[in-house]
Amino acid sequence: MTSRTSWCNLLRPSLQKGTELLKYQKQKWIPLQTCSLFFTELEKRRRVEDAYKSAMNELKKKSHYGGPDYEEGPNSLINEDEFFDAVEAALDRQDKIEEQCQSDKVRKPRLTPVPPGDAYSTIGTHRYATKPQSHSSSISSVELVSASDDIHRFSTQVEEMVQNHMTYSLQDMGGDANWQLVIEEGEMKVYRREVEENGIVLDPLKATHAVKGVTGHEVCHYFWDTAVRLDWETTIENFNVVETLSDNAVIVYQTHKRVWPASQRDVLYLSAIRKLFATNENDPDTWLVCNFSVDHDNAAPTNRCVRAKINVAMICQTLVSPPEGDKEISRDNILCKITYVANVNPGGWAPASVLRAVAKREYPKFLKRFTSYVQEKTAGKPILF
Repeated sequence: MTSRTSWCNLLRPSLQKGTELLKYQKQKWIPLQTCSLFFTELEKRRRVEDAYKSAMNELKKKSHYGGPDYEEGPNSLINEDEFFDAVEAALDRQDKIEEQCQSDKVRKPRLTPVPPGDAYSTIGTHRYATKPQSHSSSISSVELVSASDDIHRFSTQVEEMVQNHMTYSLQDMGGDANWQLVIEEGEMKVYRREVEENGIVLDPLKATHAVKGVTGHEVCHYFWDTAVRLDWETTIENFNVVETLSDNAVIVYQTHKRVWPASQRDVLYLSAIRKLFATNENDPDTWLVCNFSVDHDNAAPTNRCVRAKINVAMICQTLVSPPEGDKEISRDNILCKITYVANVNPGGWAPASVLRAVAKREYPKFLKRFTSYVQEKTAGKPILF
């Protein structure tokens, strides 16, 4: 007992020191831990406050930009970069909406690429003039053979436009340095010639394309027919036929969807469809739709929209690859050569760089969307030459 007691007495000071050390460590670390939590909470609070201030600044900024001083106009306070970013964002949103609408439909795959051009020969109605059209076709042929069959008060203007397009629009872009190739995707090429007048961009645009499985008649029909306009034209807000001049010519008023901060545009134009017979039997006949601005008492300009001026033409020729043996011509044997020209005066005060960027983006998209639409509408139906 004596020895055990003596050992306990010897160990007691050490145990006391150990206990005191533990107490000291507890007293030492607890305050440090509390301090660490304090600074962590402080940092979280600072981040929340910064996020709140940033969100409020963005809201104020958007509200500020939503005012009239930050929209298209002669004294707009928005700079070109901000204008472009806003327009691009709005167009992206429209594209997403359009994609969502299209995803709800059963869409057919695109047809095979166009074969080499030497596999095709031109075809005119002289080879098929006596061939009856099937009554099962949903398209009715436009029997416009000459200008004398389409008489109205704008007949002279229509004839001038048609002749100008046939003379100049079909010219090859080959060695003309004034035309710039801005887009080339497969068979589609888009050219632009930069022109400005009084600070307004008036760039003429010309696109060439080759689409298999459709005829020039079919392409021009769907481009001209107002009954199906909203099926493929996604930029229009509303439109109406102001006057029917003849079976093949109408005056149309339409407003386009606004793309903020740009002003809303409207157009009033005469739309005429025409068939031009080839003078040489080895050349193809030509189908043409020309749209050009006119004035009309029932559709005067308003302060709500900026009135744009247009001169547009869709020019189509049909080429045929002769089928083997005595087989009938099918859609696999036909190819439509398309020339699309557009001269647009947008009016207003949109920056030139923005207008050119939007044109470069939207015109190819329109041409691909429209030609795909024609392919889908005509698939499995009798060919309309």
